Amino acid sequence: MAAPLSGKEGRKESGGLLTVMGAINWDTSIFEDSFAGLGEQVQARNVEEFSGGKGANVAVAAARLLGRGKAAIVGALGSDDLSKRQVRELKKEGVVTDGLVKIQGSASGRAYILVNREGKKSIHSLFGANGLIQPSHLALPGPKGVLARTSMLVVVDSPTDVAVAATETSKRVGARIIYSPGVRVREGRESLAGMMSAADILVLDKAELARLGGRTNPAEASESLRQASPTMTVVATSGKGGCVVAGAGRTTRLSGVDLSLLGMKAVNSTGSGDSFLGVLASYVSKGAGVVEAAKWANLAGALKATRYETRGSPTKALLEATMKKLSPRAAGHNSLKDVA
Repeated sequence: MAAPLSGKEGRKESGGLLTVMGAINWDTSIFEDSFAGLGEQVQARNVEEFSGGKGANVAVAAARLLGRGKAAIVGALGSDDLSKRQVRELKKEGVVTDGLVKIQGSASGRAYILVNREGKKSIHSLFGANGLIQPSHLALPGPKGVLARTSMLVVVDSPTDVAVAATETSKRVGARIIYSPGVRVREGRESLAGMMSAADILVLDKAELARLGGRTNPAEASESLRQASPTMTVVATSGKGGCVVAGAGRTTRLSGVDLSLLGMKAVNSTGSGDSFLGVLASYVSKGAGVVEAAKWANLAGALKATRYETRGSPTKALLEATMKKLSPRAAGHNSLKDVA
């Protein structure tokens, strides 16, 4: 049984909401010099507790750019005390939480993250309520009201049947769709074909791109995926290696951000992809082209990696100030080229 955490419905605002559908987790991050081998024990340098989850991270990243009340989340929490804390954290960031539901008798999602001294990570997730959300939950007053006000829907890592239902609902009110299947790529291209054909923008990391596109070359894999929907743009991320944007017969590569030019270094890459996605969606929702939006998203992902917390996405002021500090080449301005 599910109950809305907030049952308020609102009329569609001018411009609408940027709504993210995805997981909400509580992260336990363990920082150590090196990962333990099988059967090996290593000493942890520090253990931290943070709010996380891909859906929530992307929503917070968007809220920090767009402002309070402009980004919303649709997802599920358990019937535990942790759910109340998660809602408080999201509201503090200005995220609209009307679209959250509570799954009675379930635990809220958790993630246990190991981070080594280079900032690389290993993640072990307990889906909890995140894996129990159903299409029927979207008909509850809270999620229904949020989706009715949505002008852009970002679907991250959600169960495919729920993703399809939310997409169909959002498209009826004219929303654009950004899809990042994440762990769902294991279901295979055929299973995800409906979502990919419905998406305006498909965002994948390089491993996901190779798995779904069937090729290791980013340009070739992206064009293979675009056969499912010729109007779709594919964005393939590669961490500090930058990203590739493929759409409308042109494939563009954007170089990554060299943090050393800013006197910074990566300490935790957990959540960098979520920051990238939230910032990409925000700039596209404000009218930017995908390549321009990806330039800002590259920088946001890099800046997040300099923060220990999972939700370390930069504020609008920090992002813009940092972009001004970078040379055109370091910011990716002059690194754009046709690689198709």
